Amino acid sequence: MRYLIFTIALLGAQVLYAQNNYFYIALDVNTPLGNKDFVDGTSARGGRIGYRAFVTEDSRVSIGVDASWTTFDTYKPTETFEAPGGAITTDYFNYVYQYGLAVSGLYHFKLGENERVFPYAGVGLGANHNEYAQYYNIYSNAEKKWGFLVRPEAGILFKFTRNRGLGAMAAVHYDYSTNKSENFNIDKFSSVGFQIGLIVMNRY
Repeated sequence: MRYLIFTIALLGAQVLYAQNNYFYIALDVNTPLGNKDFVDGTSARGGRIGYRAFVTEDSRVSIGVDASWTTFDTYKPTETFEAPGGAITTDYFNYVYQYGLAVSGLYHFKLGENERVFPYAGVGLGANHNEYAQYYNIYSNAEKKWGFLVRPEAGILFKFTRNRGLGAMAAVHYDYSTNKSENFNIDKFSSVGFQIGLIVMNRY
């Protein structure tokens, strides 16, 4: 895992020298696709920040780094939990705290001649750190796990002016990660998400 983090940091340092680039920050709304017995429902408590640079001045391919975070939670009605020392009857909450770091590669399609609108598609590869937690009465139980992350993504960038400056973005993505939890019987974790946010682009 430390080699992956080192590779991402090295890539980030290299792309900072590119002249055609953009930085973004976005709200990330996610819905879990699997393990719905543990968490279900859509969560708007997520976000993502990233930096991407075009490979050459005229290239439509960009590479970059992305960091993301999401909190999922689900309320569960009253159950009785058996334990060696007795039992407890209570309602409870299940949580998943998810943090991701990925290297992304994207292709930006040309749309018109004004160079203000950039539809794109690509994929990110990296790692997710998930904490699976359960809170009941005054007690809690949690397990933290790292996993490999694959994130296909498609979206659109829109610059408010033709040259460098502020713009907007919207995107959809699918996250698949290998985070397992033996305590909560979770084999992997996947979700689908929608982003909307702002970009600062330096692209001529």
